[in-house]
Amino acid sequence: MFKNQDYIKKVKELKEKRNAIILSHYYTRNEIQNLSDFVGDSLALSQQAKNTNADIILFCGVHFMAETAKILNHKKIVLLPDITSGCSLADLSNVNDIKHWKGSFKNPFLISYINCSTELKAISDVICTSSNAEKIVNSIQKDKTILFATDNNLGRYLNKKLNIKMEIWKDYCYVHNNFSEKHLKDTITSYPNSDIIAHPECSENILQYADFIGSTTGIINYIKNSNKNEFIVLTEPGIKYKLEKTSPNKKFIFIKNNYGSLNLCTQMKKNTIENVIYSLETLTTEINIEENLRLKALKPLELMLKLS
Repeated sequence: MFKNQDYIKKVKELKEKRNAIILSHYYTRNEIQNLSDFVGDSLALSQQAKNTNADIILFCGVHFMAETAKILNHKKIVLLPDITSGCSLADLSNVNDIKHWKGSFKNPFLISYINCSTELKAISDVICTSSNAEKIVNSIQKDKTILFATDNNLGRYLNKKLNIKMEIWKDYCYVHNNFSEKHLKDTITSYPNSDIIAHPECSENILQYADFIGSTTGIINYIKNSNKNEFIVLTEPGIKYKLEKTSPNKKFIFIKNNYGSLNLCTQMKKNTIENVIYSLETLTTEINIEENLRLKALKPLELMLKLS
């Protein structure tokens, strides 16, 4: 059940007053997706942020996403409803460690997954998302030593699919890394006619069962175009809201984690209608990035958008 209409009316009034746009990721709460101007994955959100005419971008996602919007739009106000909304993958990856790692290779070319800090983007040669990673990897000159940070599972998946040997950093997304293989196998037994759909951030032991592996948008489109009616979905369950809108007559089964609960991104769920209203009212949740750092991080992001 969505928040009452007074809340939604208030958000609309504030958006008009501020000339604001609300961008949200598929993993946010249903009511947040419902009131957003655009809902998408990291690549689509970056493209929307780059091209908007709004004065204010309110980003319902996590910190690195709002930072990315600010890097691309330094003259706009970028707001994050809950300034503490982090990302386990971005937080795990220490920029100094990766800088040292990069320096240990001859002729290195660092591809960094967009789920990383501004500081890490600034030492990267290009950024990628799960939607465009294959295209980005295939665009790199063959004389380079290709390094891939930050997601180990995505890097290994790309190495296997493309038959290459990128050097891969060790970190991971705790949501996608913690699916229970036992629960998955039990669910396959219970729903033998289902297609198994997985995000490439999942661990290798999980990906081996998948009929389709793709980004969040790739998953949505695959299911929409499929003749199947049941799907075991291996990604954050916030995607269910969009799936039910695009494929209303199909069934979606989500797998638990190794602790027996659904694999929720608790950081994404910090975005609420209440803090969206507070953010638009007060502008106190603004993202700011030092200009020299922003310019360094802008270059690999703009290359990603060009290659995409």
